[in-house]
Amino acid sequence: MADKSCVILVAMGGPDSVDDIREYLYNIFSDRTLIRLPGGAVLQKPFAALISTLRKKKVQEHYRLIGGGSPLLKWTRLQGEQIQKMLGEDYSNFRYYVGMRYFHPAIDTVVHQAYAEGFRRMIFLPMYPQYSIATTGSSFAVAAKALKRYSDVRAEFIKDFHDNEHYIALLRDYIDANMKPDETLLFSAHSLPRKFVDEGDPYVDQIYRSAKLAAGEREHFVSFQSRTGPVEWVGPDTIDECRRLLGEKKGGLFIVPIAFVCDHIETLYELDIELPTVVGEIANGRLRRMPMFNDDPRFAEALAGIVAERLGDHGRS
Repeated sequence: MADKSCVILVAMGGPDSVDDIREYLYNIFSDRTLIRLPGGAVLQKPFAALISTLRKKKVQEHYRLIGGGSPLLKWTRLQGEQIQKMLGEDYSNFRYYVGMRYFHPAIDTVVHQAYAEGFRRMIFLPMYPQYSIATTGSSFAVAAKALKRYSDVRAEFIKDFHDNEHYIALLRDYIDANMKPDETLLFSAHSLPRKFVDEGDPYVDQIYRSAKLAAGEREHFVSFQSRTGPVEWVGPDTIDECRRLLGEKKGGLFIVPIAFVCDHIETLYELDIELPTVVGEIANGRLRRMPMFNDDPRFAEALAGIVAERLGDHGRS
């Protein structure tokens, strides 16, 4: 009999409420794969505790402006439910789990839960379309560490789906359905420290690949947001690029959050609230953002197809 199979959807995670902000920030700044604080590994956690305390109030205000907490877990679970329904008829006892890197439910906890519930084949699928060691890589490292306890688990890691034909087709559909004729297409992605790219991280190349495929014949531009800390980040910066394009182009900008698949702090606050304010008067009524996939069943269908390819005939009942 084939092993019971599950998919574990992994994502960054987000605080459930403003009271969870400090814990969430501490988890982020404790991850040396993502942020290498001064003082080496020994001082990483003390520095993380200090920074999370200092930044808590500011970040709490950002989350209050989007409803008090992150909707990321809600949207990821809804996608998981749809994937489970789509694959459940063909694969016996198939189910989904959600594991978050920096908040609950934690990836390692979910691995242990899935094992306890009898699953011996685990497919890890990131909710990041493009791969980076700082996001997908860090999440997979946590999963691999948890899996060391279980020698009888068959684990498979899907690194990315940045050029998956169904994902790209859905992006094109969203652009076609929402972009106005007089708007310029701008893809915005979470930035990455330049040193990661210099060390061979494929994230930026995959961002440009996804954008080119989704844009088709349209003129388009790519920029990077969410840059923090005193390191060199990949650019151009989204704020600067918006100012430049609005000054050079007629009409508005249609912004596609190319590195994200559902709404969370980077879309609801950074792009919807902060960006128009910081860009200034030139942005007045000229910035629009593409809606995210959220619980769109077409996105779940694309993800289900990716998982089904991995399951193959070995996972069928």
